[in-house]
Amino acid sequence: MASKTTAPANAEPDQFITDAEGAKLLKLSLSRFFVVQKEDPSFPPPVWLGPRCKRHVRSELLGWALSKRERVAA
Repeated sequence: MASKTTAPANAEPDQFITDAEGAKLLKLSLSRFFVVQKEDPSFPPPVWLGPRCKRHVRSELLGWALSKRERVAA
């Protein structure tokens, strides 16, 4: 049985990550991650590496999450 791989905590900030890894990074369920991608215009767009291969830039997801935190705190 193949094991699932996830981005380690000390991963490179500009690493490409999958939807599942992005959801885990942001501590969201995968379904909530998809809803946020679709409904929040400020969510960073994915990088399409092929017609069925979508990835996210880890540093962009972290920057988006921090911008949300700052907006709520203000």
